[in-house]
Amino acid sequence: MLMGNGRMGAYEMKLGKGCCHGTFGELVQGRMGDHYFLITLPIPSLRSEANFIPEPAVSGLRVTDCKLKAKRAGEWLLQLFGVNGGGDLEIHSNIPVGKGLASSSADIIAAIRAIADGYSLPISNELISMIAAKVEPTDGVMYDEIVAYDYIHGQLIESLGTLPPFIIVGIDLGGTVNTIEFNKAQKAYSRHDLKQFLKAYDCVKKGFKEKSLAYICQAATMSARINQKILPKPIFHLLENLAQLYQGGIVVAHSGTVAGILLDRKIPNRLEVVSHLSREMLLFSKGLNTNLFLYDSEERILV
Repeated sequence: MLMGNGRMGAYEMKLGKGCCHGTFGELVQGRMGDHYFLITLPIPSLRSEANFIPEPAVSGLRVTDCKLKAKRAGEWLLQLFGVNGGGDLEIHSNIPVGKGLASSSADIIAAIRAIADGYSLPISNELISMIAAKVEPTDGVMYDEIVAYDYIHGQLIESLGTLPPFIIVGIDLGGTVNTIEFNKAQKAYSRHDLKQFLKAYDCVKKGFKEKSLAYICQAATMSARINQKILPKPIFHLLENLAQLYQGGIVVAHSGTVAGILLDRKIPNRLEVVSHLSREMLLFSKGLNTNLFLYDSEERILV
């Protein structure tokens, strides 16, 4: 048993495990009033997994240098609960870094969960949010379902549910984006943009209420179009044409390098459509260092 500083009582120690999913950008990201918000697009096949070996005699956490954000979050957790010990933290992830897929948020949350599991600390998604937001703007991926989330302050706005069956055909356009630096910059949203964000939010809520992906696709495209002024995607006009052709929506990483088409999984000739979209995206990006992204929500296939 581990004794804390006397304030928290005793906790059982064990090998701790934690995990967290990534995202494909965001369905919507913008501002409502004075608050920045996003609506998540969780991808369970993108995952960060953490293992933690608690060591009460050690001060602080030992972790590889590339996972320093997760280390900071873990140390905040231990400090919050008055735990004097530390331990060894190991994180494995299949989420590419700097692309807008929530790689660092997933690492942070997986680490918090693993450390809490190792020291038997009682945590909630609200507590995880608070800690994660101390490290950097966070993506709301501590929630399995789709949520509207204040990513600056780490606060849940509301839970929306799960999407109807869908497919994403996307592409990574290359390069990386530093999320912390990106979020320091003021976003030059116009009054029209702010009205569009409210409209997009309402469209998403209507889509969930009516179980209609069409409304959600409409909202995602509105948000992606506004984001062209902030972090333009050179493939946007092609995506716009393809989305109209197949009644889909444009989804982008608003602070990353990926973009794609969100489609209803029930679309006729699904495999042919996916093949056509993939060919068009690859033709556009010929000569660039790009990667395709294919996801099927029913089969949980990630390529």
